[in-house]
Amino acid sequence: MKSIWNLKVLGLLLGAVIFGVVVAQAQDEEPLTDEELTKYALVMDFADQEKERLKDDYNGMIQDEELMDGGRRFKELKDVADDSVKLAEIATPEELEVFTRIEQANEENIAAFKEAYTEKIKDKEQLGAGLYNRITKALRSDKELKTRYTAILETVKSERAAAEESADAAEASTDP
Repeated sequence: MKSIWNLKVLGLLLGAVIFGVVVAQAQDEEPLTDEELTKYALVMDFADQEKERLKDDYNGMIQDEELMDGGRRFKELKDVADDSVKLAEIATPEELEVFTRIEQANEENIAAFKEAYTEKIKDKEQLGAGLYNRITKALRSDKELKTRYTAILETVKSERAAAEESADAAEASTDP
């Protein structure tokens, strides 16, 4: 009697697990809309723009420092930065100070970017973490979806570029 009861309980548990898997797969298989892909594209375009800005800022900080010799000295210091003894041997105190300041500023900029990027992903109005994860996963395996997304991303980038051009033209026309 007890073994029949155990089999029934086991059967119910197994059925519940199978039901849960089927429901989860059905949710994953729900097609992504162009609106959802556009939200994702807007966040990814923001990330691409910010990464480019971070790179330009970093390079600008390096180029603006006379002690870094147009970036050549910075590269030499960066190459040994993981070895504090070697870094101290080849860098003057002034170079070390400039190098450290540039690296800290860059790390702060990256941290601010990561925070803003994470907030955009988590914000349900902009994207939402669940949708972000779902699209990211789907883009890895669905070539048709990737093609749709690429087209949407190109449209987002074109529209942003056009808006920036328009804003630049309006600003130029108001400058004396």
